Amino acid sequence: MDDTLRRIQKIQLEILIQIDRICKKHKIHYSLYAGTMLGAVRHKGFIPWDDDLDICMLRNDYNKFLKVWKKENTNGYILQNKDIEPNFTQSFSKIRKDHTTFIQAEWEQGKYHTGIFVDIFPIDRIPKKKIQRGLFYWRCLKYQLYMREFVPPKASLPVKLIAGFLLFILPKSKRERKRKQLLRKIEKYKCNTNFDCVGIEAIDTLKVIYPMDMFDEYVQLDFEGHKFMCVKKWDECLKLMYGNYMQLPPKNNRIWTHHPIEIDFDKNYGE
Repeated sequence: MDDTLRRIQKIQLEILIQIDRICKKHKIHYSLYAGTMLGAVRHKGFIPWDDDLDICMLRNDYNKFLKVWKKENTNGYILQNKDIEPNFTQSFSKIRKDHTTFIQAEWEQGKYHTGIFVDIFPIDRIPKKKIQRGLFYWRCLKYQLYMREFVPPKASLPVKLIAGFLLFILPKSKRERKRKQLLRKIEKYKCNTNFDCVGIEAIDTLKVIYPMDMFDEYVQLDFEGHKFMCVKKWDECLKLMYGNYMQLPPKNNRIWTHHPIEIDFDKNYGE
């Protein structure tokens, strides 16, 4: 399985090289993110047991990237998000390698392209005032729910009841319009550089607030023999996410987090 993991990582690196090429061509800023940023700092590459690759972009850069991707020669790589594939369930985008398969759960089979991927997360500005911030969080949670379109299986009973009720009262045919309305309200602070930043992709990431200037400056970090963009304040960023990030986890926690139930390096699931 170590050989399989390394093959996955090499394909993810290949995808990141393509993303980096397009971003540099169009002057789009991005940053290594989460475990990928940690891997770059602590291991100069992938965390040895990590099976995914994450980057992030401020919302304006993220929107620009989605537009320019369509104009570029990206044969062999597929942009995926809810607007492109309605059955997709996440509030961010992926770039997948065509003619590969990486299925994490049975319900994914045949629903959308399930190739090996890199995650691209938008970063949004969050208002300062308490009431506005509370509304922002509520909109983000509803946005996540209407993207997934199912009740979170690991949520607490009250959350399950509220989520089930919200899905019940909003028919599937009206959810796309509602998602877009919520996103417009979430995005409306994106140009206010006096506001702090947050990733809205999950409840846990909403708890990590980045200073307003976190995404102002970028450097190049070594990663698997290449150099990729990362926020200049990567030390502060990693401390916010992980605390003492240089401390290795116990050996029994050094495991794949997205272990696939089916994988193929030459064929899509349909093939």
